[in-house]
Amino acid sequence: MSLLVTSTSDNQLDQIQHLIQRFFGDFMTPSAADEAAQAFEQSYPLAQMHEWSEQVNPNPLWNSLLMAIRCGQLLQQQPRVRLGQIYGSEQTGAQLQHDFAGLGQEQLLLLCLDTKNQIVKRQVIFQGTLNACPVHPRELFQAALLTNTARVVIAHNHPSGDATPSKRDAAFTKRLQDCGELLGIPLLDSFVVGETDYFSFAEQGLLNCNIES
Repeated sequence: MSLLVTSTSDNQLDQIQHLIQRFFGDFMTPSAADEAAQAFEQSYPLAQMHEWSEQVNPNPLWNSLLMAIRCGQLLQQQPRVRLGQIYGSEQTGAQLQHDFAGLGQEQLLLLCLDTKNQIVKRQVIFQGTLNACPVHPRELFQAALLTNTARVVIAHNHPSGDATPSKRDAAFTKRLQDCGELLGIPLLDSFVVGETDYFSFAEQGLLNCNIES
């Protein structure tokens, strides 16, 4: 989805408004998200975006949204960078084992894909302690919204070397799957990477991502 372009046609204003609603809707109830979006649009009228898009707001939440809008504009002016392609769980799992090799701390990696499963963004969302990696879906999908993301893949390592997913891993994957369906950015796969093996939720039939080619 193209978030923004430099001009402001009616269609582009609709896209900006949709981004604002998705931003608040990721972590608020529908009614609270509507109120927050209306309050934002009252302070920052969409038709005057060219006047306020570079402003900074003291409210960290609103400032994050302004940054997302600003980044969306910049992304429209630059060629998209492709960082590889997702062909299947086996190929991806092998690459992730190489990427995570030797790490002493748990990391959560986000891969943002376009409609052809080209990787357009790789970002470490969190690096934690040996046995804890607390991440809220809001942080992950906020990062995905800053690029033209059609679907996402997540992966994290187990420094213990055992790729068996924990109950926490399964619950987090399910939560991300549900959030992705609501946002229209489905979760294609979730990987747990060990020292000599990996676990793919999609490969094991525990994650079903229905996407249109």
